[in-house]
Amino acid sequence: MTTPEKNERRIKVGIDVGGTFTHAVGVDLATMELVGKSVVPTTHKSKQGVAEGVVNSMRNLLDSAGIVPEEVILIAHSTTQATNALIEGDVAKVGIIGMATGPGAVRARREANVGKIELSEGKYLHTEFRFIDTAKDYNEDRIRQYIEELQAAGCTSIVSSESFGVDKPERENRVAEIAMEMGILACASSALSQLYGLRVRTRTAVINASMLPKMLETANLTEQAVRESGIDAPLMVMRSDGGIMDIEAMRKRPILTMLSGPAAGVAAALMYERISDGSMIEVGGTTSDICVIKNGKPIVTNGEIGGHRLFIRTLDVRTVGIAGGSVPRVKGGKVIDVGPRSAHIAGLGYEAFTDNIEKIEIVNVEPRPGDPTDYLALKVNGEETPSITLTPTGCANILGLADGYGKGNSESTRFCFEAVAKECGMKAEALADKLLEVATKRVINVVKAMLDEHKLKGKRIALVGGGGGAEAIVPYTARKMKMDYRIARNNEVISAIGVALGIIQDTVERTIMNPSEGDIVALRREAFESVQRMGADANSIEVTVEIDRQTKRVSATAQGTPELRTRSLGGELPSDEELLKKASEHCMADLGAVEQKTPERNWMQVFQAEKSRKILLGLFTTIQTPVAVIDREGIIRLHLPDARVDMVAPNELEDRLSQILDQYTTYGDGGMVVPDVFLVKPGQIADLTGLVEAPQIMSVARVETQSMAADDMIAMVSARKEA
Repeated sequence: MTTPEKNERRIKVGIDVGGTFTHAVGVDLATMELVGKSVVPTTHKSKQGVAEGVVNSMRNLLDSAGIVPEEVILIAHSTTQATNALIEGDVAKVGIIGMATGPGAVRARREANVGKIELSEGKYLHTEFRFIDTAKDYNEDRIRQYIEELQAAGCTSIVSSESFGVDKPERENRVAEIAMEMGILACASSALSQLYGLRVRTRTAVINASMLPKMLETANLTEQAVRESGIDAPLMVMRSDGGIMDIEAMRKRPILTMLSGPAAGVAAALMYERISDGSMIEVGGTTSDICVIKNGKPIVTNGEIGGHRLFIRTLDVRTVGIAGGSVPRVKGGKVIDVGPRSAHIAGLGYEAFTDNIEKIEIVNVEPRPGDPTDYLALKVNGEETPSITLTPTGCANILGLADGYGKGNSESTRFCFEAVAKECGMKAEALADKLLEVATKRVINVVKAMLDEHKLKGKRIALVGGGGGAEAIVPYTARKMKMDYRIARNNEVISAIGVALGIIQDTVERTIMNPSEGDIVALRREAFESVQRMGADANSIEVTVEIDRQTKRVSATAQGTPELRTRSLGGELPSDEELLKKASEHCMADLGAVEQKTPERNWMQVFQAEKSRKILLGLFTTIQTPVAVIDREGIIRLHLPDARVDMVAPNELEDRLSQILDQYTTYGDGGMVVPDVFLVKPGQIADLTGLVEAPQIMSVARVETQSMAADDMIAMVSARKEA
């Protein structure tokens, strides 16, 4: 093996831990192309748990792709461990020490005692509870006594939770410190969330604490093995909100990895497939994960466990029980349904990946006790028990929709379909069409609902398929919805690619009754510094602040990368003409009606078009000015159907922004509604749309532009708020 010179390549390694396989990929940062990939079985039953599979896949990747440790600038992995532990109830018993005083102590005692928490059907997280009235009984002897009692009751981790502990966390922190001094893992509820709501905050901390023993062991084993391999690069873990965090942060807040599996696919949609507006459908063998992306950002929601709300942010990813291996239900010559059981769950193979089929016998099976007994199975070549079934993957092969990873043995597939189709009184193609129509109906319903819910519509919306089963579901779904689609490059390892390219991210949240300019700036700074500590280049960090008037929640989400793309990217970039053409297509306007507003040297390019539209039965004409922001790689970073662009110098910004706010602010039943404002700087976009008052927008705008050079120009993009 030829050893490249040190730092000849700059490679990110991504590892996705799936339910069956663990995939690893290496991505060359300069070209964004894969330099290698490997796959090993996920090591659920190993003494070292999934960490063994992570390390094995990484070592196989380094050997097979000729990657030397010095070339690796970052290694990151997703994990199903937290999710699986919750589903299976494989968690530690947690001791809770609640604290309060005064008139609200009785209520606080009740809310902090969360009891047993249902994680999934029949699976519970068990807790023990002790309470301290901080005005009468708060002392270290009492704390140690309660910790010893909780240990004796079988608790292996401790949560401290005090009413209004987010305002004064000292007592919560001290209880956690004492527990750790006594050799038991612990966390303070205010370290997980700074939001008011004692019951939800305590529940969030309890679930986090229940994961600590196993997740800490996994983190230590993984880090040790990575370092022993000679890689000295940062070690990151995928978060449930689509970002990545360093392994030290995971040690403290493993709950943030709870849904990192689906999040990896979303990260790939953003960073590898570069979706600006659309839907990503990641198709496995048993389930499909569906998300939408709007203006280059995924939709984020509150996490839940067992129907109980948590104070964590997760991507709005919706899972349906249809995928490449879903088993049809067929009886008496009639198609009853498809799924949700898959060939994998039923212990059956795929017809498309089976060779030398000469004879089959059609039977019905019950995949799991209590399942319907009419799932289709096939006995091959006189065998006593069925070994294969029909699948959506086979359907796609019959209909000519699979020519990549999902392409199988055409002779075997047709032989099986013709035999079953004969029983149903139809042709093989008609049976395949019927099965896919039934299967994709659930997927279509979810995609439509999400596009409508998030106001995504128009010709610029496309479906993107990821995962090994993408060809089985996505082409037919797009055909039925009359939408464009594409299958992601390297779709079978798309999640691992998403992990490798994940953005370092953190969110800081507070409950603030009337947030001042100082509150917002301080929260923004805290989020900025958090991702900077984890290794993000300060010049790459973008912070979005959101204010919820109803809940009084103020959130600051910071995102950044270890390297600044404008400096490190190699390879050939699109020409100015190609960017202009892309803007024309995205704005659905003639090429001659599109104007480039920003200097050509900028990484972020702003284009504005002008087009007329007939309204009121064609009696009147209105003018629309759509805006597209495209970076130098040709990625649509922002699109607005009708917006205004003002080019201003940093010292002119406040006056011009004040005028825009006065002109575009509207008033209705809900009060004042400020316009959406984006500040497009030479290398970044500052999104101010989450702010709800003019002084807040002005304050954050000042912070966003204070370090800009006097001769830099800002494209201020503004539009009235979407109804």
